[in-house]
Amino acid sequence: MESPSLLLFDLDGTLVDTAPEMHSALNILLKEQGMNSVEYNDVRPFVSHGVMGIFSVVFDDDPKINGNRYNRYLRLYEEILGSEASLFDGINMVIKQLEENNHLWGVVTNKSRRFAKPLLEKLGIIDKAICLITRDDVEFAKPHPQPILKALKKVKLKEGQHCFYIGDSSKDIESAKSAGIRSIACSYGYRMENDHPEKWGADFCVDKPIEILNVI
Repeated sequence: MESPSLLLFDLDGTLVDTAPEMHSALNILLKEQGMNSVEYNDVRPFVSHGVMGIFSVVFDDDPKINGNRYNRYLRLYEEILGSEASLFDGINMVIKQLEENNHLWGVVTNKSRRFAKPLLEKLGIIDKAICLITRDDVEFAKPHPQPILKALKKVKLKEGQHCFYIGDSSKDIESAKSAGIRSIACSYGYRMENDHPEKWGADFCVDKPIEILNVI
């Protein structure tokens, strides 16, 4: 009998749509600083690039990690965490089908555990995941393979078990390839108009979460 597969998800833009509340936190910050608000569609493509990517939309200067503005944004985001985020349409069905067929799934993200764990708790899926690897758990973030390799080590896969990593950015695909597992690029996540997932070199590409089941 074939061993069950393992599917590892990126979080922001792949498993969970976090852009609405990350956009909201930005506009709260802008209001505090006496600046004009920014439209959601202007921010969404940058969410996979983290706070610094989001800041590049509105701030001309180069904000520093752990600077006052950076830390204030994180506090604002933490206050509204889970209020507007939701699983992408079809993800619940994917998780249900994976579990019914005894497949395993987990999360590997560059997001801090400070945000990733409570977010997944609020969405009611943290206990279903076999692992959660965050930025705090590794020395190197994606596109380095270390986060995925740490997940594989934690799960302790059996010989012959198929592994997949799915993400909405080229760095996710690079990380998976470097880790030696199959990759799935998703086009429904956060990306620029001129960024084409089918050109990232992934083993598979899906336009909707439900299509993941066809790959597995």
